[in-house]
Amino acid sequence: MLNDYLNLQFDVKGKTFKGFCMKIQDDFHLTYAVILEDCHSFCIWLDDKTAQWYSSKFTNLDQSVLDQIIDKLGVQEEVGSLSY
Repeated sequence: MLNDYLNLQFDVKGKTFKGFCMKIQDDFHLTYAVILEDCHSFCIWLDDKTAQWYSSKFTNLDQSVLDQIIDKLGVQEEVGSLSY
């Protein structure tokens, strides 16, 4: 599992995504700030009660991109589907 910081680079549907994510302090959820080149920044978090991932309200990325980020974090085994 990611400690505090992870560089990201992956391809989805022929487009390369580069950036990083960083664990941020949150007393209620496992939360990461995500910054991708040529995109806005956003947060994703795992709700312990529902075991479901959520992303910031205005995250405007294809679901497969968000799934790749979660996979890179190494916590996929704890994950339900991602909600907005």
